[in-house]
Amino acid sequence: MAIDIDKSIATKLLNTSYTNCMRTPVDTCMIKSTIDFIMNGKNCLTYRYIMFTALLAKAVDSSVDILSLQAGDGSEGAYDARSLASKVVYRFQASLLGNVLDGSNNDPLVNKPGRFLRLSPDNAAAGGDPKKALQLLCSNLPKIQNSTDAHQCVDYIVSLLLAEKKNRDAKKEHFDNIANNMGIFNARNFMSNLLDQGFGGAALVLVTTALYHIQFPNDEYKIAAHPANQAGTSRQQFSDLDVYFDGRPFMGTELKDKPFSATDVDHAAETAFNAGASSLLFIAGRQSTFAAQPPTYFATTREKYAHRGMYVGVTSIDDLMDMIFASHVNLSAIHLLNVIRDTAESIGALEAQMWIYEHLADAMQ
Repeated sequence: MAIDIDKSIATKLLNTSYTNCMRTPVDTCMIKSTIDFIMNGKNCLTYRYIMFTALLAKAVDSSVDILSLQAGDGSEGAYDARSLASKVVYRFQASLLGNVLDGSNNDPLVNKPGRFLRLSPDNAAAGGDPKKALQLLCSNLPKIQNSTDAHQCVDYIVSLLLAEKKNRDAKKEHFDNIANNMGIFNARNFMSNLLDQGFGGAALVLVTTALYHIQFPNDEYKIAAHPANQAGTSRQQFSDLDVYFDGRPFMGTELKDKPFSATDVDHAAETAFNAGASSLLFIAGRQSTFAAQPPTYFATTREKYAHRGMYVGVTSIDDLMDMIFASHVNLSAIHLLNVIRDTAESIGALEAQMWIYEHLADAMQ
């Protein structure tokens, strides 16, 4: 029979851990090396949530099967990890730790590694760090056999997150000091350097969002950025970067930092049209092949949607950036940089966020 983890008890346990670790950080636990690897591994976000959730469940109830992911697992001690992750772990890190564990998805175990019935070395996993993370969890989580040991592991993770939050807070303060003294031409160079990094399309999202906040400054407009290369998690999402006017879909934006075809443009246009948007702008990043495409290659799609009352345009991020910088007076560097930083945090672009903190000062040279 599946175990129903009392979420109020789990929440209280985390809050108590937070208070205690603020006062006296915990620097070790039984599976310290496994936790350290997964907390620092590349592309291991879902496994971080899986690990944290499993240890929290075990800390609440010793009878939990620590490798279980779903109540339908069938094992003795099975439980619903996804619900515990979204309703307790995610909310804890969002409310008390400033999204330091990544707050881009409030249902973190909806991703493929969390959809299996239980953790197993045979589960599909991406190569590199994610594959190693899965193997380490399967080998070492079962070593935690009681609530006391699990509680110490939870305290160790909370201590790590608190240290990371302190580190990020210091970087944010440093960011503010530099940004407040940066001119608009330096900010333009910084945005260009950020685009060169790519970060799997995240840089294109960040820079375009900042430019949109210049283009659409009025309160009537709402700009909603989404994580790069991820299917929409909201029914309201109709593109990679949505613009609403008076609460209604206004303009969709498809962001491609890789080669794309006229079919990709048509597919994005159909999604935006079905949402009721007035237009779609397809923006090509520096890793795309847009510059080599003939200017008429998407003419059929443009004409198709013109007959349906929706405008479809295609441009490059550099052309868009030149247009915004050339056509708006009194641009604020601090405003652009704050939008980039805040968007990186909101969409969970952690690698880009760290690069921003580390390299902002380079633009002043």
